[in-house]
Amino acid sequence: MTVPTHECVTNDRTLAATIAVHAAATMAMVGLIWTVQVVHYPLFESVGAEAYPNYQSRHIDRIGAVLVVPWGLEGLSIVALLVLARERTMRVLAVVGAALMGLILLVTMIWAAPVHGELLDGFDPDQHDTLMVSNLVRTLLWTARGGVAMAMVWVLLDRPTDSVTKTTRAGF
Repeated sequence: MTVPTHECVTNDRTLAATIAVHAAATMAMVGLIWTVQVVHYPLFESVGAEAYPNYQSRHIDRIGAVLVVPWGLEGLSIVALLVLARERTMRVLAVVGAALMGLILLVTMIWAAPVHGELLDGFDPDQHDTLMVSNLVRTLLWTARGGVAMAMVWVLLDRPTDSVTKTTRAGF
């Protein structure tokens, strides 16, 4: 039995704009997570016991304000790419990127965020070590996401420059 094929038309400008937003947001998050891992979190132990609870509370508020836009754009754009990507390579990259995003969210929810909650009570060297390890995992996952986002840009730039590209794929 032959699987019917359907001609799918993807608007290159929409796809290109989505990839551009996605790559910019992802790379902003890669830069932010590396800065946090190498500079910011290691300095937590230098704050001092008396000032630490207030410092931790302010950190949570301020870092949230910094990451809400790029992380939000990153999430929305990967969902859009899962819908827009028609070429096999781009679809695979979108799925891999989404899977990495899912892992980042999982590590954040079950490991990193609870440690921040514990640190609101005061600095604890063991909790700080746990935070450093959990954030290292997130840093490596985000770095991989950055590689995937750059691969999407590479695939996009390597395509023909027609305003509309037609691809054929199996439909169900």
